[in-house]
Amino acid sequence: MNQQILQPVVKVGLELKDVIPSAIHALNPDLMHTGSLDSLAYIPPSSHVVVLLIDGLGEIQLQEFGAELFLTRSTVATPMRTQFPSTTPVALGSFGTGESPGQHGFVGASFYLPEVEAMFAPLQWGSTPHPHSLTPSAPLFEWAAGHGIDVASIAKEKYRNSGLTQSVLRGGAYFGATDLADIEGVIRDRVKRAISPALTYVYWPDLDRVGHVYGPGSSQWIAELQLVDSFISRLALSIMENPQSDVSLVITSDHGMVSCPVERRIHIESNADLAHDVKLVGGDPRARHIYTRTGAAGETATRWQEVLGKDFSVVPRSDLIQGGLFPQFDPDFLERMGDFMVIAHSDAMLSSNVDLRTSSLLGQHGSVSAPEMLIPLRVFHSGLNI
Repeated sequence: MNQQILQPVVKVGLELKDVIPSAIHALNPDLMHTGSLDSLAYIPPSSHVVVLLIDGLGEIQLQEFGAELFLTRSTVATPMRTQFPSTTPVALGSFGTGESPGQHGFVGASFYLPEVEAMFAPLQWGSTPHPHSLTPSAPLFEWAAGHGIDVASIAKEKYRNSGLTQSVLRGGAYFGATDLADIEGVIRDRVKRAISPALTYVYWPDLDRVGHVYGPGSSQWIAELQLVDSFISRLALSIMENPQSDVSLVITSDHGMVSCPVERRIHIESNADLAHDVKLVGGDPRARHIYTRTGAAGETATRWQEVLGKDFSVVPRSDLIQGGLFPQFDPDFLERMGDFMVIAHSDAMLSSNVDLRTSSLLGQHGSVSAPEMLIPLRVFHSGLNI
């Protein structure tokens, strides 16, 4: 089996899971023990931290297509690493809890849930299973709100009661917003009225949606990025106009993206050598969890590597954990993992009948490449010039 991938390609110190602990530290360094200072993102001491997470904005794409953007004027421009697999529910689980996927238990875009004996997709999660039951990790927003921080989340109304929100992003007030103009108004009001210390989380999904359909770097994607950048510039400049406000605006993301053309897609169920002895398929097209029939894992994994060749790494469950892709892994989550994962290289992907719409999209993520794993950290602060 191909063992060339046992660590994410991107090796930088900061990770997405460090952002909210860093924001709390900036608001009150005595409030929360965060371990080594090396794991803190640079956010100046602040009375209010606004964290804006732009879904699908990778650092590589930002550098390649955003050289003229306002974002380049930030006083802090540090690349960070998202969590593996590089997909939204995994990343938001770490963002909301400050823990690795092996600790919070969201191990893919979809994965087997032994409690219900079925596959589970966090982005399609409502109220079942109960949102508080799927992870032992405590949401940082709830913790912060319970320790004197004025916490609020701003996102589209449809996310208010989602399972993912209620599981790992709950805590404080929730403001539903329909578009960027609406979000901007809520943020400005929060900056004026929030009680110090304050933490405001903002989530915007549309760049990811456009990237999936048209590809990162497409004219449609660049237009959406410019729209987001204009929104950020208005917020940042309004903060800078009041240097006494002591507000930090932090920009980050959950993952980047690559384009996977049709000719680089392999359909699992259409290939008899791949489909044989496979019971369930999960994950993303570039980071698949494969669950096999009892006793067939080793033989199936070997066959998959022979069929797929150098475009993919087939990594058994034990190597995923011992090799470092899932650090600090809680053994209670072992059955959630596939018998092996198939991790794509280059622009290859594995489509499947289990997620035909996702499999049809041009823009993809989930694997360990730099364009998928590297995400931005940009910071604007009222006391610093830009």
